[in-house]
Amino acid sequence: MGFLQRLKDDLRAGITTLRLGTVHAASRALEETELLRMRLELRKLDQQLSDLYKDIGERAVDMKERGETAERVVYDAEIVRLVKEVKVLKESRKKLEVDMEELRNEQ
Repeated sequence: MGFLQRLKDDLRAGITTLRLGTVHAASRALEETELLRMRLELRKLDQQLSDLYKDIGERAVDMKERGETAERVVYDAEIVRLVKEVKVLKESRKKLEVDMEELRNEQ
């Protein structure tokens, strides 16, 4: 094997390695971008949960100040609806956390 042939083979190997590195870097960047998007979604869900908790608390305090019984506060239609929304958001948050963990484990 001549010098030029070895040089040609080394060049091909280098280009192949470079391509693999580029593919790996691009894949890693996409994974990190997806994790960032998921973290942003988690923050949005946390903010929505915080807002719902605030709404529930304000409604309960307002009803109690008007003299409603604790039972009426607990079974108030608006509070029940808000609590259902909390449950849905918590389930969404849990699923998103699982998805994030799976993506991290793939790396």
